Amino acid sequence: MIKTIVMSLLIFAGMVAYDSATSKPTPTTPPTKQEQQQQQINKHEKSAAMALFVSLLPDRKTWPSPMQKFYLAFNMEEVIDPIRQNPQWTPLKSMSQDIPKALIAIEDHDYYNHGAIAVDGVLRALLVNITAGEVVQGGSTLTQQFVKNVFLTHEQSMERKIEEAILSLMLEDNYTKDEILELYLNTTYFGAGANGIKQAANKYFGKAPSALSLAEAAVIAALPYAPSALNPLENPQDCKKRQLLVLAAMHKYGMINQAQLAEAKTERIRLSNGTRM
Repeated sequence: MIKTIVMSLLIFAGMVAYDSATSKPTPTTPPTKQEQQQQQINKHEKSAAMALFVSLLPDRKTWPSPMQKFYLAFNMEEVIDPIRQNPQWTPLKSMSQDIPKALIAIEDHDYYNHGAIAVDGVLRALLVNITAGEVVQGGSTLTQQFVKNVFLTHEQSMERKIEEAILSLMLEDNYTKDEILELYLNTTYFGAGANGIKQAANKYFGKAPSALSLAEAAVIAALPYAPSALNPLENPQDCKKRQLLVLAAMHKYGMINQAQLAEAKTERIRLSNGTRM
């Protein structure tokens, strides 16, 4: 136990030291080409120093979970960079803008205004769900959902909740809201074997993400809640119910107007298997 505590403190102290050594004040103007090159050099120096530090410790696979999460919190790019290099990667600007709007409306409508964790959101979601008599909103932010899906297991424990909170805070400290939303949409499981927005759009509609209509985007946004149970190819009725909740949320939060809502609600969506919903 003492050895584990000492080792944890060494890892944490080392990472903080290396992170602080290369941190710079937030610039007030866009960096010049020379400054960008220097930032890249600093990043490589930090990576080399970290690699040297970690090489002096026992094999990382043998570290207890909390220690591994300490390391991950300061080295998220080791997981995120490969995700961005996936051939299926779709930037936000290359997809229908109804997709991120629909997702935010139903999963985390105040996403751009709160931090990584929104305590008031948890309480508000509880009240909304009690009033509706069903789960309409989740309490976790999109940032927390991404962290849980990519960095952690779905185990329900206090330790995992603490790890989720720490990693979520670190993620928002290193990546913008748009970057995190983009990561979420490219990694989330949407059911029927579809991982990420590109596979989901093709699987359900035979389209690229950029070609989805508002009604189709609402179907996609309906799926993270229960991707297998709401798979529209197998359960179009329940998926339709959830899609209508998404559209109602988009209208409630000012993302679409009344005319758009009415048109999307009545659109007869044609799925890739020929089913209409």
